[in-house]
Amino acid sequence: MPQPSNFETLLQLMRQEAAVDHAYVEAAGIKTSYLTAGAGPALLLLHGAGGGAVNWYKILPSLARNFRVIAPDKPGYGESDKPWGDYSQDFYTRWLAALIEKLDIPSFFLAGSSQGGAVSLAYSLKHPGQVRKLVLSDAAGLSDDWDRSIIPKMVLYRLFPSDFWGRLLGNNVMKDPSVAHPAWHRYSMEVIRKPGGRYPFFLGRGKAVRTFTDEELRSVSMPTLIIWGEDETFFPLSHAHKAARLIPRQQLAILPQAGHLPWMEQPTLFTSQLTDFLLSG
Repeated sequence: MPQPSNFETLLQLMRQEAAVDHAYVEAAGIKTSYLTAGAGPALLLLHGAGGGAVNWYKILPSLARNFRVIAPDKPGYGESDKPWGDYSQDFYTRWLAALIEKLDIPSFFLAGSSQGGAVSLAYSLKHPGQVRKLVLSDAAGLSDDWDRSIIPKMVLYRLFPSDFWGRLLGNNVMKDPSVAHPAWHRYSMEVIRKPGGRYPFFLGRGKAVRTFTDEELRSVSMPTLIIWGEDETFFPLSHAHKAARLIPRQQLAILPQAGHLPWMEQPTLFTSQLTDFLLSG
């Protein structure tokens, strides 16, 4: 009997706790893979620049108790198509608009991590009437002063995806990389090895994320949760504090013992903060 793939392993982990469906839809010409679970108000989860929707495997089932959760694989990631393209922030925003239209979600909560946070913020600025509340988890694009010394590790990991480079980069991503399931580490490398898996990083350089202006941050109109890992190394805590100063209707949550992926290291606390914020008011 064949062993389940890394993707199937992570899907099975989620299905132990919730009825998680996997499906495809075409959005902006991209065959887009997505996960859905639960019922209630729609909550769209947008992953960052690596892996895919299964990045949320630790919290998606618990969120499905209160929400209809939709977690897509962004183009170039996960099980979605990986075409040659510009992979700019504008491209991802257009794709997200097309996906939301295809799935017929007129109003929803939007939560994004890292690069997915930047796309979520850009989308919210363009379509404020659709986004009920916004969640920025260790989001990119809030300030220019981030740790560029990590870039060589990212380049080498994408050119030569291996356990060695994965461990080096993993120490920047999480305070304790061992808390993630081995299948998640393997899947992250597997996605890069797929045909087109390197396109988002190398074709999107300089375009996938831009720094939002102070004026843009001040114009965010919906309630916003800024949630950050205390031990974040990619985008320091100063980014979260800057966003908290400028975004008018915000809440700031700093999670202890967590790095760039706080839901991976503090899933219960992250889920509690997210759920309380989204269901309040």
